[in-house]
Amino acid sequence: MNKLQNWKIPVFITFILLGVLITVQFRTQQTYLRELSQQSTDDLLQMLSRNDEEITKLEQELIVLDQKLRAVSTDVSTGENLTKELQQDILKQKTAIGLMPVKGPGITITIGADSPIMYLDLIDIINELWNAQAEAIAINEHRVTSWSKIHWSGENNMAVTVNGNKITFPCVITAIGDPNKLEEGLRLMGGVLDDLAIYNIYPVINKEESLEIPAAEIPNIRHMKPKIES
Repeated sequence: MNKLQNWKIPVFITFILLGVLITVQFRTQQTYLRELSQQSTDDLLQMLSRNDEEITKLEQELIVLDQKLRAVSTDVSTGENLTKELQQDILKQKTAIGLMPVKGPGITITIGADSPIMYLDLIDIINELWNAQAEAIAINEHRVTSWSKIHWSGENNMAVTVNGNKITFPCVITAIGDPNKLEEGLRLMGGVLDDLAIYNIYPVINKEESLEIPAAEIPNIRHMKPKIES
C-alpha cells in the first residue's frame, strides 16, 4: 500500500509540472502573436504611408510632365502652323513672280501670220495688259516676267523672240485677269490697237472663263544678292 502511494506522488507532481509548462507556453505564444500582429500592422501602416508619399510624388511628377507635354504640343502646333504659313507665303511669292503655273479668267489676243508686226508692238501690247491689271501673261506659251526678253533675232534680225525662243505665227498672247478690264485697256482710244490698225494689223480678242499659263524658267542670278538688315 505504501509502495502504491509512493508511486502516485511522483506521477501527480509530474502532471502538475506538465500543466504549468503548457500554461506558460500558451501564454508566451499568445504574447508573441499579439506582438507580431501589432508589429505587422505598424509595418503595413508605414508601408501605406510610404506608398502614399510615393503616389503623391508621382502625381506631382505626372502633372509636371503633362504641363511639359502640353507646352511641347503647343510648340509643335505653333511650328506646324508657322511652317504652313511660310509655305503658303512662298507659294504666293512664286506665283506672283511667275515661277508657278497658273489658271484663271482672261483674254487671248491672236495676231495673224500675215501681220507685219514688230517686237516693239508686242512690248506695247504687253505693257497695256500690265496697265490693265493683268496678273499673268504668256506669248505662245512662253511666260512673260520681269526678266523676260522680247527682241529681234535670227537671220537679218527678222524673227521675234521671247526669252530666246522664236515666236511663230499666228501668235497668241494669253493674259489672266478681269476679261472686261483687259479688253478695255487694249481698246482705249489712241491706244495700242489704234496704232496697229495704221499698219493693217488687227488682233482678234476673245474673252475666256478659264485660261492656263505655264511657269517661267528660273532666272540665272549671278550678281544680285539679298540685302540682310543688321
